[in-house]
Amino acid sequence: MDFTRLYEDKNLENEIKIMEQNQEFSNIVRKNNSFEYYYFLYHLRHNLFNWYPFKKEGKLLEIGSGYGQLTSLFTQKVNNVTAIENSQSKADLISDKFGNVNVSLSDFNKLDIDDKFDYIILCNTFEYAKAFMDCENPYVDYLNYLKTFLKEDGVILIALSNRLGLKYFAGFKEEHTNQFFAGIDGYVNDNVETFTKPELINIIENSGFHNYKFFYPYPDHEFPHVISTDEFVNKIPYAEKPIYFKQRSYLFNEDALNQNFAKDNMADYFANSFLVEIRNSDKKYETDNIKFVRINSQRKPEFQTTTIIYNDRVSKYPISNKALNHVKKMSEESESRFGKIKYLKCGCDKGCSYEFLQEKSLKDLINDAIYENDENRFFNLIKDYYEALLFNSYETDSYASDNFISIFKRKSKEKFHCHVKSNIDLDFSNVFIIDNEYVAVDYEWVFNFPIPIEYIFYRTIKHNIESNPLFNKFTSFTDIFRYLNLNMDNIGLFDVWDKNLFKFIHGNIPVNDHKVIPKENLDYVENIDEYVDLVLDSKDINCHNFDLLKRDIVLNQRKIINQKNAEIKKKNKQIRKKNKKLKKMRNSLSWKITKPLRKLKSIFK
Repeated sequence: MDFTRLYEDKNLENEIKIMEQNQEFSNIVRKNNSFEYYYFLYHLRHNLFNWYPFKKEGKLLEIGSGYGQLTSLFTQKVNNVTAIENSQSKADLISDKFGNVNVSLSDFNKLDIDDKFDYIILCNTFEYAKAFMDCENPYVDYLNYLKTFLKEDGVILIALSNRLGLKYFAGFKEEHTNQFFAGIDGYVNDNVETFTKPELINIIENSGFHNYKFFYPYPDHEFPHVISTDEFVNKIPYAEKPIYFKQRSYLFNEDALNQNFAKDNMADYFANSFLVEIRNSDKKYETDNIKFVRINSQRKPEFQTTTIIYNDRVSKYPISNKALNHVKKMSEESESRFGKIKYLKCGCDKGCSYEFLQEKSLKDLINDAIYENDENRFFNLIKDYYEALLFNSYETDSYASDNFISIFKRKSKEKFHCHVKSNIDLDFSNVFIIDNEYVAVDYEWVFNFPIPIEYIFYRTIKHNIESNPLFNKFTSFTDIFRYLNLNMDNIGLFDVWDKNLFKFIHGNIPVNDHKVIPKENLDYVENIDEYVDLVLDSKDINCHNFDLLKRDIVLNQRKIINQKNAEIKKKNKQIRKKNKKLKKMRNSLSWKITKPLRKLKSIFK
């Protein structure tokens, strides 16, 4: 069986083995900031499965464990884990890392195992079946082969790319071949193959499986933070600016196009990745009740949570015991309100749960106004929301308590509106209008001290401008702040607060060297470093989000302009003062009397 899997490299394998023994991930990445280190070492890969309801007493078979990044999660979730590797060095690495894993060295089509499993996992492995199955229908035959190792109610979980994923159209190279449009063109003469959704369904059903469920990891299955399903992939389309961990081109705005696909119920066909649960029986499975998942494991351990939308409820769970108090605090706050916005009551058991609301969120209502190009309705919705935040607030310049400074670091002498307690995460997607009353869900970030409402409102607008391309195209900070007569000069301060809040929630996470070549520059540069030199005159800059970088440049220029305008205003004030003084002096009696003497003095000169 002679083939090379995704990102494999013998030298890299040796480096990772040495590094894992001596350093933490953040230190490794700071020295070796490249995609491969993220892929094999970063815990965010756990997001693909850390929400999945594995049975603790079950048996799990992982085929193609690589360097064990997902294996480390499976050992926490399931008591009995078997890892299959076709490489002696990788099998040894897995054995050394995990004393509680049964490691088997064998070809993937010749498993030396006499057992049945509840779960069989293939992540970036199934695509290579035609490289190790010498038959006419390698993918169908391989599923049939794996079926012999399943328990009666067992499942096969396959994670792989969609060859028609939007990111490949928008300028991302196909991972397995490192070529543009390789999957779109049909993998000519390659020993690997990924599939569209209909193609994958055809393979599954031709293998004799008829009970299966598709999940859609976003932005992809390698570092997902959202897992959607057929029920929600078009209802709550992924509209955030996707950040990938590799150099890419940027041919068009795929997040905006994904929203348009969702309008026409097509987002599932162009999702970047699939996670498919293939079931060995016709019975109902626990995952039938799961509709949508958001995983926040990039935060500090004490704030890491998973939010799952079920058929009838929404539950937020701590990823580890360190975040238990953070989740419990939600139930303590559920009797509260913020301005006119009341919180939907939740209960707390293993996590915090509240009713799943069927009504449209405020974000949906705002998007509807955008779709219909209705500016009046759009701005009225924004204005009513802002007034709901302000309701029963008080104005003060003494908001900056010790608690506030410990998080946000800076204060201003300007007066802002505040409440005694603050909710900084009243995003449009978390707010509903029910019976003419504002109701908030997911009130995770409530603080027992004042935080300026103007900043809270700014955060909401900023999030929508950055994450919702429809919103960003329709309006701007300037439009909204002018409409509400808010001071644009405070945006610089609010931006500083937001960066400090991010550090408070996330800590000093390593920033990947994510670089983007926009489409207008593709014809002029051969690589990203030339583009960075061209635009920013710097070879070492990390463009982990070029849009944010551009925004920072604009804000900095605006700050400089505001400073210059302030200087001009000050000089004009001084000039008016001098002119007034001169005018007064010219109109005085002494000035008129001495006029002949001034003329005589001028003649003598």
